[in-house]
Amino acid sequence: MTPVTTAERKTVPSFPTGEIEACIRDFLADEGAMQAALHGGAAPAGGPGSAIGPQPVIDSLVVVEVLLEIEPKVPFALPDSLVRAGGYDSVDEVVQHLMPQLERRWRKHHEEKN
Repeated sequence: MTPVTTAERKTVPSFPTGEIEACIRDFLADEGAMQAALHGGAAPAGGPGSAIGPQPVIDSLVVVEVLLEIEPKVPFALPDSLVRAGGYDSVDEVVQHLMPQLERRWRKHHEEKN
């Protein structure tokens, strides 16, 4: 019996989940504090799921800015099409929407690279 040679499986570097999520949350917390100051309100509590600004809506344009903050931390471009039109109701909602997409792109980038 002749042994079958299989292609060597290359490993994909671990997605930096903690770093990326912290970047999203930190940016949105800063944005919330700035919006609160502009609108004369107090900054939101900042706990998980907290909304920014006086209304619980995170504009999609702000989330495009989040992508610009994340982009230097990943080896590929982040199109604004990752952002849901209409915005988000909470920081957690932004994280839950972006993180799986970013992780898929991370894996795809590294798999294609190998």
